[in-house]
Amino acid sequence: MPRPTQARGVSSDATQLAAWYASVPVITRTLVTATVATTLAARLYLVSPYLLGLYWPPIWNRFQIWRLVTGFLVHKSHIHFFNIMFMFIMLYQYTIDLERGEFAGRGADFAWFIVFCMSTMSGLAWLTSTISLAEGVLLTVITLWSLHRQEQIVSFYFGFKFPARYFPYAIIALEFVLDHGSIPYAMVYGWVAAHLYYYLS
Repeated sequence: MPRPTQARGVSSDATQLAAWYASVPVITRTLVTATVATTLAARLYLVSPYLLGLYWPPIWNRFQIWRLVTGFLVHKSHIHFFNIMFMFIMLYQYTIDLERGEFAGRGADFAWFIVFCMSTMSGLAWLTSTISLAEGVLLTVITLWSLHRQEQIVSFYFGFKFPARYFPYAIIALEFVLDHGSIPYAMVYGWVAAHLYYYLS
């Protein structure tokens, strides 16, 4: 007799999960799902990471145009898995805040924000041959979120609290430290793109 009860419990959990997933706004759901799926596929070598980066010669010479999208969805291969999971959580949290807040009922405008920032970052990335820009997408979302909530207090690692306007800089500084002093170009480009969007709109 316990088996049918257990089966019903599993079915109920699956139904609740499906209902929650369906309740996530469409832009957030699409962006987060695509980022998680693409990054995990690369990490598990289901797809070669070398086929996903925003690398321009194959785009021009071999017409590998999917790189124009996947380059913004795959995280750098050397990032620790724990840090990637943390980035997934932040991407979900701040993207859904924007879509339910500043872009509530304006899905097309939110999609345009994402496209504008990706286009801007792709141009900047060409200058430094940066091929992985998922961290940049995260920074576009966090930067725009912070620009709309500049005085809101946010909590950071180790209990540090400060106004939201400093949040993007804290993320960039942390990445600089974790990456052993390498400039996080993707994040810098995301910061630039979000500011351009904010002041031009």
